Amino acid sequence: MSQSHDSLAPATTRPVRRHRRGTAILAIAAGAALMLGGGGTYAYWSTQTALSSGTVQSGNLDLSLGTGTWSLKGVLGAVQPVTNLANVRIVPGDVLTLTQPLDVTLVGDTIAADLKAQVGSAFTTGALGSNLDVALTVSSYGTPSGTNTYRLTQANNGAATATLTITFKPSTTGQVGASQSVNLNDISFTLTQASS
Repeated sequence: MSQSHDSLAPATTRPVRRHRRGTAILAIAAGAALMLGGGGTYAYWSTQTALSSGTVQSGNLDLSLGTGTWSLKGVLGAVQPVTNLANVRIVPGDVLTLTQPLDVTLVGDTIAADLKAQVGSAFTTGALGSNLDVALTVSSYGTPSGTNTYRLTQANNGAATATLTITFKPSTTGQVGASQSVNLNDISFTLTQASS
């Protein structure tokens, strides 16, 4: 059976030119996008000049305590020196006094700091501690700026002597606080830069 010549004719191929042209256009567009996105070789003017002002230094804040001395004054009698606190038995009306040398380091053109005698939980809880009043005075610093607090500046840099008194409230009645102890190490001197 003979086939017609039309069916044996080769299939018609599409022109490739149009496809190649489209690919070339896409490649050019992609290259342009890369150049615009920072992948190109564009350069921009810039310059740099260092300061010639020299250096600036920081100040300092520090606090150290010397060896303090204790004394005891009762409702009756004179002041007695205390050589060993572990042997002291305080009663209502007694005043324990610590004379405490301290050395303040305050260096800074604008520095201000608060020196404070801070009491811990031993003095806010417990029958004995809660019946003890703690007061700080530093005569060379003038008037306190708050409870047990002095506002210092660079002019106060150096040595000073603080007086810390611990008073067993005379108003303590009954046997409140009897046969109890309180840790005096729960009192600390703090020096904190002022922010307001």
